[in-house]
Amino acid sequence: MSSCQFCLRTFPHGSGVRIHQSRALACKEKRDAHLEALMVRAMVASSIPDDDILSNTGEDHEQDLPAPTDLSDLGVHEPEVDLSRSDMAAEEGPAARVPTVLMEEIVDEEDCLYFEDFPKEDQAGATFGKGPTTFQSIRDDQVLQGAEILGPFESDDEWELAKWLIKNVGHNQMEAFLKLPIIQGLGTAYTTKDHLLEAVDDLPGGVGWKLENILLKGDLKDDDGKEIEETLELWYRDPVDCIRELMGNPVFRDVMRYEPQQLFEDSEGKSQVINEMWTAAWWWKLQKLLPVGATICPVILSSDKTKLSNFRGDQSAWPVYLTIGNISKDIRRQASSHATVLVGYLPVGKFAGYSDKARQAVRYRTFHYCMSIVTRSLIAAGTDGVDMTCADGSVRWIWPILAAYVADYPEQCLVANCMENRCPICKVKPKSRGSHEPSDPRNQAETMELLKEHQSGYKNPSTAAKSKEEYEGIGLRPVYAPFWAQLPHSDIFQAFTPDILHQLHKGAFKDHLVKWCTKLIGEKEVDTRFRAMPPHPDVRHFKNGISSVSQWTGSEYKAMEKVFISVLIGAAAERAVGAARAIREHWRYSGPRPNGRGLGPGPGHDQMMASMARVERDMDLEMDLSTGPENGLQHGLQHGRRPEY
Repeated sequence: MSSCQFCLRTFPHGSGVRIHQSRALACKEKRDAHLEALMVRAMVASSIPDDDILSNTGEDHEQDLPAPTDLSDLGVHEPEVDLSRSDMAAEEGPAARVPTVLMEEIVDEEDCLYFEDFPKEDQAGATFGKGPTTFQSIRDDQVLQGAEILGPFESDDEWELAKWLIKNVGHNQMEAFLKLPIIQGLGTAYTTKDHLLEAVDDLPGGVGWKLENILLKGDLKDDDGKEIEETLELWYRDPVDCIRELMGNPVFRDVMRYEPQQLFEDSEGKSQVINEMWTAAWWWKLQKLLPVGATICPVILSSDKTKLSNFRGDQSAWPVYLTIGNISKDIRRQASSHATVLVGYLPVGKFAGYSDKARQAVRYRTFHYCMSIVTRSLIAAGTDGVDMTCADGSVRWIWPILAAYVADYPEQCLVANCMENRCPICKVKPKSRGSHEPSDPRNQAETMELLKEHQSGYKNPSTAAKSKEEYEGIGLRPVYAPFWAQLPHSDIFQAFTPDILHQLHKGAFKDHLVKWCTKLIGEKEVDTRFRAMPPHPDVRHFKNGISSVSQWTGSEYKAMEKVFISVLIGAAAERAVGAARAIREHWRYSGPRPNGRGLGPGPGHDQMMASMARVERDMDLEMDLSTGPENGLQHGLQHGRRPEY
């Protein structure tokens, strides 16, 4: 995969980079300026008199000549010529020549984007000298200590064998493998499993783990009349140190951005394109609020309670991950890039010392308390900034700020500190979630004030009744110190990303649209039409229909979505077909487009909202939209695309 070094956009092939740089005005200007500078350098080098060049020989001559420039580093690729085929064709003669068809990726005219860089006087992403990256520091320490670059391993072969064993073989099998006579005869530095693990432990590591014990004292007592206690183990890593490691990783040098930018499809700036985090309005607006020279590092946290890991002592924990928005999304989403790092294991307690009435509230408070410990270092770093050496070797004033939280719908409610029959983003009432009427967004400052008054027992008589009504109206839980309360410049209610699986594929489609349409035309007719679908290599054939599928995953949902509208045509009323089309159209506008672009404010966003209005118009108004869990997910469609993020 090739990338443009000016805008960091990635392309499948180098030809895409060439065409992009010839059509995107900003990148074209930067490329031309770069090439012009190279030409000037070449002309200066060629202006040296021939006598001076001929008078130099040997090593002096080589030192005076400028190093050849690798144009591929600039995104400019020279055409490749297959000399062997040319020679063959020449030997065989003109009669043997066959016309060659050259295929080149053609970039659509719409790929011509208009750029607006952040004002230079604000010095976004400014550098403050050079500094060693983490990898350079490790190498310098090895040189000073006289250590080998391979550490405890004596050769590349030993290192490759050790890496393969660690990645692919269990401990018991590893011990048996190393005891084989043929392996013992190799004379490796490690002859047992323990020796190998010790050698691996001697290698330079990443950010270290910390342990914090959390003591819980329940409201129940044991047979001796003492409070029942439970100790939880919280394992975590400093997120600021993890960010420092990501920012300074040379692997991400060419796919990292340090300042915001705005992209438009038109020269008037009416149709904005959002295809990376640095092209969204959030970064642009926040950059104006920070001091001159600051570099924003958008922090993306994610957690998933279903990904439980079992530890010793019958303990369980679920992981918390971190990545940063400075890295291009195409790289960030690749597991092999290691751009997402594990920063914590949240403990799952048994809470046996608590009564049924108190147990649930303690679960919520424990989650937020543990998360407050994990994110503790982000408070000072996001308030005053931290100097970090970045992937390009430059020192920048980094401000790590929570920008997004990735979680499924139930965990979003846990993080937002609200009940699961509410929306974690807005104040919509439970019975109004089937309606598409907009509701007021949740406000972080207002939420903290309501929690404070609830904790105090509403001691102020003048505001007690109103505060209690608002507290219950937006469905808050009694967690008085949520972890996000102290994080600077962040709004947790605007940080949630759409839950695509539960809100779109399972919620709006399977649990809402499919169930509704099946009720209209009958389950037997739906199965018959799915079975009658002709086979196609790109479409899954449900040969037994869909009613017999016992377990649904995202793959089944997506496969059914491809053909569902064709199943309805001719069997369902036009309004049902129109509703299905409108929902599919809404998904098309709200998600990334085939060329990798997102959708910002402009005509495209208006079309997306219009499709949502058609969904409401075409749905059967007699159906009770205020019941069933799917309606909260249907409500989530309204938050599927927020232009400010």
